Amino acid sequence: LRCVEAANRRPDREAAGAPAGAGAVHPAEAPAARPAPPTPAPAAGVAAPPEAMAEAVAPGPVRQVIARRMVESWTTIPHAWTMVEADVTSLVALREQVREAFQQREGFELTYLPFAIKAVVDALQEHPDLNASWGPEGRIVRYRHVNISVAVGLDEALMVPVIREAERLSVTGIARALHDLVRRAKQGRLTADDTGGGTFTVNNTGALGSVLSAPIINPPQGAILTTEAIQRRLVVLKDDQLAIRSIMNLCLSFDHRIVDGVQALRFLNAVKRRLEAFGPGVPLA
Repeated sequence: LRCVEAANRRPDREAAGAPAGAGAVHPAEAPAARPAPPTPAPAAGVAAPPEAMAEAVAPGPVRQVIARRMVESWTTIPHAWTMVEADVTSLVALREQVREAFQQREGFELTYLPFAIKAVVDALQEHPDLNASWGPEGRIVRYRHVNISVAVGLDEALMVPVIREAERLSVTGIARALHDLVRRAKQGRLTADDTGGGTFTVNNTGALGSVLSAPIINPPQGAILTTEAIQRRLVVLKDDQLAIRSIMNLCLSFDHRIVDGVQALRFLNAVKRRLEAFGPGVPLA
């Protein structure tokens, strides 16, 4: 999230009068007082003095790569940001309905992320300008396949393996591919082929409790979406009735050279509609 440094303001000077009483100098006889020179305001961005530092740690190679790519992204891509709320109450019911059988059959837990990725993949096929990048000579490059980069947070690094040709996969297929990539990322067994060629990034920040994010685009891609934590909230339904629903925020950062807010929100609402369409009885295969 961008941080804006507050401008330093010089405090107003207060007038100080001489105390009245014996021996006080009459104002008419007193020499004109010179105002004290103002205290210079500290310059913005000045580093703390060396004695205030606990330690200076050299970043590791992976952190250096992340730092370089994030600076490249932020300084070369004009980021824009938007968000919608998705009512995933029916999706929560579907997951509860199938999770035990899925665990027994597949050997791992079914999370909400495969559903979100499936919704993103289908929406990208409907809105291909979001599955694109700003290419050489100012051309927009649209990709034939939807290769979803998935951010995997580790203790010392952030890895972004890729689910290739995700448009060919069902929810179950995406869950299997995701489980394999996350497992190998944690084991340090990802290869260059596992992390290259992504066309759009999904980051499940909600797994760590986040409810709102403004993610930085993974260059040279044109957009990144975060799925936030599902919250139980009291909402007003269309018939003005009150109900407790499960709400997930969907946050999108996009390259404003490629699309404008109209196209970005059409895509984001397409993701929202697909997530809200999941419910008990919907097949996962």
